[in-house]
Amino acid sequence: MLTITVSQLNRYVKAVLDEDSKLRDVYVKGEITGFVRHGQSGHCYFRLADEGTSIKAVIFRQNAELLKFDPEDGMAVLARASVSVFERKGNYQLYVTELLPTGAGLMSAALSQRKARLEAMGVFSRENKKLLPQFPERVGIVTSKEGAAIHDIKTVIQRRWPLCVLVFIHAQVQGNGAAASMCKALEEIDRAVCDVIILSRGGGSAEDLLSFNDEELVLAVYRCATPVISAVGHETDFTLCDFAADARAPTPSAAAALAVPDKDEMLRKIDFYKRELIVKAKSLTQRKHTDLYRVRTHPALVRRQYILDKLKETLDMRRKTLYNSKRIIMQSSQLRLTQRAELLDSLSPLKVLGRGYAIARKDTRVIGASSLAAQDELELIFSDGAARVRVIGITQEEAVNDAR
Repeated sequence: MLTITVSQLNRYVKAVLDEDSKLRDVYVKGEITGFVRHGQSGHCYFRLADEGTSIKAVIFRQNAELLKFDPEDGMAVLARASVSVFERKGNYQLYVTELLPTGAGLMSAALSQRKARLEAMGVFSRENKKLLPQFPERVGIVTSKEGAAIHDIKTVIQRRWPLCVLVFIHAQVQGNGAAASMCKALEEIDRAVCDVIILSRGGGSAEDLLSFNDEELVLAVYRCATPVISAVGHETDFTLCDFAADARAPTPSAAAALAVPDKDEMLRKIDFYKRELIVKAKSLTQRKHTDLYRVRTHPALVRRQYILDKLKETLDMRRKTLYNSKRIIMQSSQLRLTQRAELLDSLSPLKVLGRGYAIARKDTRVIGASSLAAQDELELIFSDGAARVRVIGITQEEAVNDAR
């Protein structure tokens, strides 16, 4: 049996690929994912993918500078390249010399259509977002037990809010079956009576994060009764799960910080409110002491006669008011009586008699000339007395008027 070193194996595979004339100049179609331009070297690194698989690719600076467009993730391209092995890491990859755009990639187009469909269903609507609890007691975590995300989340939560209980369920977060695994984990942890759920994984290429764009997983996130925080990849990575979740964090550590409060900050707030309470209590106590002193030194308590003196003053004032009112009423009544007496006196028959008139009465009845006959006996009443007379004759009314 042949025994060789890793270096010898990589060198041999590279030699085999380099000697294959079909692989020295080949055109490969696919979509760009995970495109990165190295700032210092100018080399471009990415993966060329289709619906089934992907391959690493590199464009060195001298060829990258000749590109007539800016490559982007999701762009469908035709790459002219050679196939070889990067010996130091044993990576099988494409060494691209020319890159031609062919339009929007199939994966990108499918993702856009899926996003539009889910958005029309209201999965991404702000109105459907649930509020995160302020002081959670149980935090659910769905991620891989092998990844760094679970360690980062636990470290941050235990430092910030150690009172919190962590409920962890392992799920596959990459590759075939990852979406189904996460859906199952979400359903299980949603029944575990948690206050908030973190769905997370660390950074990776666009292919590594594809599972988080799966429609069933996005709907599972949306249907969770418990608020969900999505923390997938790095800060610049966005997946459909981010839009469906109730909150999005750029990293697993940021998700942990978003899920729980900071105990140190809470202690500072408690200390602040404590000081505020002490200040307000002292101020209130001082005001009450002032009020108590004012009551204790009130003349009503210091001098017993004070209240009686005050009542006497009030009584004297009201007595004077009553006397003045009585005097005014009596004067007004006397004036009205005098006026009415004068009016009554002016209308008295005695006043008329005093001007030379007399009143004729017959059988105690006041009569006129039309009621008299000759020889009738009358009583004439004057202002200064009365006389009995007998009618000698009666003068007609016309003659009387002529005499006037």
